[in-house]
Amino acid sequence: MNGESRLAALHRALAARAGEPVLFGDLVQAVWGAEPPAKPLPALRSLVKRLRRSVDDEIVTDASGYRLVVRAPGPAQLPADLPDFVGREDELAALSSSDAPVLAITGPPGVGKTALAIRLAHRIRDRFPDGQLHVNLRGFATGPAVTVDQALGRFLRSLGVPPAKVPLDLDEQVELYRSKLRGRRVLVVLDNATELSPLVPDVEGCMAVVTSRNDLPGQTRLEVLADEDARALLDRWEIEGTTEQRAELIRLCAHLPLALRIADAHLTDRHLSDYLTELRGDHRLDALEIEGDAAVRAAFELSYQSLPDDARRLFRLLGVYPGTDFDVTDAAVLGHLSTEDSARQVGVLVRAGLVQQAGERFQLHDLIRLFASEQVGADGPAALRRLLSFYLATARTAAELATPAVKRLDPLPLDVEGLAFATADDARAWLDAKRAVLVAAVQVAPHPFASHLADSLRGYLYYGGYRPELKMLLETGLASARAAGDAVCQAAMHNGLGHLRWMLGEFDEALASFGEAVELTKSDRSRASVLNNRGVVKRDTGDLTGALADLGEAVRLWRLGPDEPGVLAAMLFNLGTIHGARAELRTAIAHFEEARQIAEATGSTINLATAVEGIGIAHRELGEFDEARRCLEAARAGYQEGGASEGEANVLFNLAVVAEETGDSEQARTLALRSLEMARKFGELSVEADALVVLEDLRVAVELADRIGYPVARRRAQLKLARHDPGIAEELVRDVRDNGDLLLEAPAVLVLAEVTGDAAVAREALELAKAREQSAVVARAEAFLAALAAQPPANGGSTSS
Repeated sequence: MNGESRLAALHRALAARAGEPVLFGDLVQAVWGAEPPAKPLPALRSLVKRLRRSVDDEIVTDASGYRLVVRAPGPAQLPADLPDFVGREDELAALSSSDAPVLAITGPPGVGKTALAIRLAHRIRDRFPDGQLHVNLRGFATGPAVTVDQALGRFLRSLGVPPAKVPLDLDEQVELYRSKLRGRRVLVVLDNATELSPLVPDVEGCMAVVTSRNDLPGQTRLEVLADEDARALLDRWEIEGTTEQRAELIRLCAHLPLALRIADAHLTDRHLSDYLTELRGDHRLDALEIEGDAAVRAAFELSYQSLPDDARRLFRLLGVYPGTDFDVTDAAVLGHLSTEDSARQVGVLVRAGLVQQAGERFQLHDLIRLFASEQVGADGPAALRRLLSFYLATARTAAELATPAVKRLDPLPLDVEGLAFATADDARAWLDAKRAVLVAAVQVAPHPFASHLADSLRGYLYYGGYRPELKMLLETGLASARAAGDAVCQAAMHNGLGHLRWMLGEFDEALASFGEAVELTKSDRSRASVLNNRGVVKRDTGDLTGALADLGEAVRLWRLGPDEPGVLAAMLFNLGTIHGARAELRTAIAHFEEARQIAEATGSTINLATAVEGIGIAHRELGEFDEARRCLEAARAGYQEGGASEGEANVLFNLAVVAEETGDSEQARTLALRSLEMARKFGELSVEADALVVLEDLRVAVELADRIGYPVARRRAQLKLARHDPGIAEELVRDVRDNGDLLLEAPAVLVLAEVTGDAAVAREALELAKAREQSAVVARAEAFLAALAAQPPANGGSTSS
């Protein structure tokens, strides 16, 4: 078999079990058969290096083999090309032949910048086999623009970055974005930009097409259509009339494609001569500063005035819609219409050229949206309130299904009913589909809608890992609540920000946010919820006394109110972890067991998995490894069944520790590698640090633990480093005692004894381990003392009687 055949055989063997580790021996057998080389592993490594250079798929080295991760197809986000595009051949030819990293298309509104950009992108897309990204930045639209970090978040997710791994810091987002594009050929289309932002890739092999009304470096500035191109457009639309009439139409529409397009829609049921008479009349609005805008607005006015009254009213109300595109239901809510009437009226607007349709979604050109918002008048605030009420009611219903364990603000009384969902999957699908407009809605919502909508979306965005959106919503909701002097909503927003900062490993900031929330809470229930959250952060930062006080009070307050078992189960679990960290392991198991019973009674798969995981960890600390393994495997299965894959990372770490403690180092490494991979996928930095400890990457583990303020992992790493350094051992013992980390006290003291050979210190470790029922530490201490006793005297002589 030649080299290329071996390469193909290796690829086949990995692809046959894509996503799973394939043992080294199996790969050697697949490539060389019964005649392996003298040194098979180096030969295999060499072949893997060649394969990595020749395929797009990623090949990962595992503890016992290699694993092929199929590279997902690149994003394909280009909107459909306009079938009636004409003209611009000179510009299109010049842009298509350019290899500049940025192709900027500028010009006044309505001149056809977007149409040219999309036509260009479709023409050159074959040069970018790794995909095309697209975003409408809405830089000149009414309503909220799409921010750079929002757009980067969308792009990163499209490039395969899990939501939880999208950084909050803009500079980190930009660096990750560019790192994902390096080595790829990706086309990025940025529509309606105000400037050249970090969304421009600035990566070799990638290109950006940018449209803007503003001047940009190296721009191709579009002027209005030439007579010949405008006539070709009328021919394409089959607009009939005399040569003079067609020429006058082009002139009155200022040679602008948008105005001509609306004229075409308007001419479907009337003669050109009649339309020209109207267009020449006094229906024009005052011109804006942008040249040619008066012609566009005159076309808008004619189409608007010719609408039936009900469609004209709906068109005006669409001017307050906060998102980029809408559906028939959105329009029905805005107009207080039935779905049937909404569909009919939207159809009228589409045929009038004022609304563009793409499947079941609809949108307005920025200029048309501006025109609609200028006509809306006194009906606008009521329409927006109806829409916000509908979104809030539906988002709350969806969130209660998708994230039932999250404690939310008491619901607002609303005049509009929301949608209902049969399943949690249906609820999540609605939230996914509406995420962009819901974020925009919070930004334009008055109080108290901004805070309540942000609060309703908090759990969905938190668990989905949509961190830039979550941060924006919570900060917007907090500003709204502060301006209104609403302490309850301020507390809820601070609580949400505390959650977010905890997830990011920003523990000091999280404690500050939770502290603000505690001061602002007005009810026992709200106070209990915030104290529970703050207690968990104190636990993670080593303040076990403070954590026990917060969590004990949280459980007490929660039991005073109505029975909400799901939240109580979570609080009991958290309280159990504090007792566990204090080496009160049987008490911890009692709390976990109560949480488990509640979860079983309520049918909560995730809460059940969490409780069983806690029981397993406690048994691991007790040295009862068979029971620990059984519970941890059950917890892992529960997380998988409940669709909470992010929970598996910590379970895998604890299974790795069980394997390590029972002498199976190879299994420990395999499990720790899987834990590390999942922790990085879901942004679980504390679990990543823990997994690095099992993998013996101790210096990196310490650096990460110190960076995120997670002392538990640092101490676990020091426990291993101390085996070879008495100084580290002494420092570790002082650290665990100063900070009350009783669970690690006996192991730390025993390591100090082992590294110094001190029997008295070993006996101290033995007594501590017995008091805390840490049987594995007891066995190690007894074995060490027995070994010391068996050693001959230091001088090697015999004693005399």
